[in-house]
Amino acid sequence: MKVAKSLLLGTAAVLATVAGAQAADLPTRKAAPVQYVKICDAYGAGFFYIPGTDTCLRVGGLVLADISVSNTPSAQAFAGPLTVTNALSGTFVPGAINPGAARDAVAWGALGRVELDARTQSPWGTVRSFIRIDSYFGAGATANTGSFTPAVLTPGLLAGLGASRPARESTVLSKGFIQFAGFTMGRIQSMFDFYADAATFGGLRGSNQTVNGLAYTATFGGGFSATLSLEDDVSHRGRATVPSVVVAGGTIPAHNVQFLGTRMPDIVANLRVDQPWGSAQLSAAVHRVGVAMYNGAAFAGTPANAVLNKSDSLGFAVQGGVKFNLPMLAPGDNLWLQATYAKGAIGYVDGSNFAFVNGVNTSTNMGIGIGRVSSGNGWNQTLDGDCVFTHTGNCDKSSAFALTGAFTHYWTPTLRSWIGASYYSVKYSDAATNPIFGAFLQGGAGQAFVAGVTNYREFDVLVGLGWSPIRGFTIGTEFDWMHGIVSRPVGLGTDAVLTAAGFPAFKSQSDLFRGKLRMIRAF
Repeated sequence: MKVAKSLLLGTAAVLATVAGAQAADLPTRKAAPVQYVKICDAYGAGFFYIPGTDTCLRVGGLVLADISVSNTPSAQAFAGPLTVTNALSGTFVPGAINPGAARDAVAWGALGRVELDARTQSPWGTVRSFIRIDSYFGAGATANTGSFTPAVLTPGLLAGLGASRPARESTVLSKGFIQFAGFTMGRIQSMFDFYADAATFGGLRGSNQTVNGLAYTATFGGGFSATLSLEDDVSHRGRATVPSVVVAGGTIPAHNVQFLGTRMPDIVANLRVDQPWGSAQLSAAVHRVGVAMYNGAAFAGTPANAVLNKSDSLGFAVQGGVKFNLPMLAPGDNLWLQATYAKGAIGYVDGSNFAFVNGVNTSTNMGIGIGRVSSGNGWNQTLDGDCVFTHTGNCDKSSAFALTGAFTHYWTPTLRSWIGASYYSVKYSDAATNPIFGAFLQGGAGQAFVAGVTNYREFDVLVGLGWSPIRGFTIGTEFDWMHGIVSRPVGLGTDAVLTAAGFPAFKSQSDLFRGKLRMIRAF
């Protein structure tokens, strides 16, 4: 019995010794986990601290893909010198016609976006740096190039076709700015803008412009704020034209327009309020219209490239907009209303300057947005401008107006529909639309001249449906109807005169119908 008891005690002592030795090999407390990414919750979701710094960074992006089908109305336009057929009636026929070709009906588009948002707290407030890079590829009608570049047709004769241009690829700095102590500087959304295509896939009229700017925003109580901004005039600039050259004997020298260069920025100001019921904003802008007309070829003793006339004046734009939040209908519902008027500042009215119509690939007048709906067999003036040189010696400024609205309704938290609409009109002076003023007294029948510009009105309606199965991802479809009305060129012969000369009858109205399917993922 004593032997057994001794064995049991000895075994227990050995086990206790071994267990103690093993326990001595273990750490006395659990090591803290290594935190490779530290969350920064000071500026909202998605921010993290850059390791080793006190700067918070958010990395985001977007992928968009869509396909659209449209009826693509013809872009036929009269071209060449215009010949007076009857000095007493003042009618003329064109010297040729540009057929406009068979435009693409199917379009493909894809966009990839990368965003970096870095913020650091300082004794004077947050220092923010923001970068957005967009890379876009469009094939077919999305590229706004048509299926080919047509040559000029004389009646009944096909002169030939130009080179194929079925696609376009562009990478742009969409945004790149620094914000500090109320100041914003860099590549920014214009401080004039309010709605800026916030609710629909397709673009509507009004101002949606990306510019280089320096702005200061003062904030007051009750959600009120005021901003004063200096913005580059190139990103707001519309073209100028010279349609009014009149020469007896049928010879027209090459006249061109050149901008006088940047001498002052656009001055933009807004007053804004943001409250639970929604937002409202009043905006105003002053825009310089500085252009020169020069002779592209020697004529009547005037050497080539000689400046014939200059015009340097100021245009302006004003805008009022309101957004109503409508949670009483459904969470997320809202209604946008906006009205814009501009004189000599067409870029503030005619849509996004990233519409790939002109701005992305043109260095001098990047303010151009959405082009006109083709008038079919009529006069195809696809781009409107700030002013037109006329026989009065002035560059007469255009007047433009846009009324825009958009309503979004959520049927369920993941299913929404929207409707957007805009009315747009642009009007030119009588001298700009009628460049043949007094011409018949000088030359009579057989005189040649360049046609005047035309006035334009447009109605645009967009309806869409979108499903978002997860946050940031939408599958949607949208239908767009755009109706354009162009004025008849002053002095154009009757349809009977045109058809007798081998040309189609004038067509003043045209409709564009487009259906679009889109997937978009933001993260």
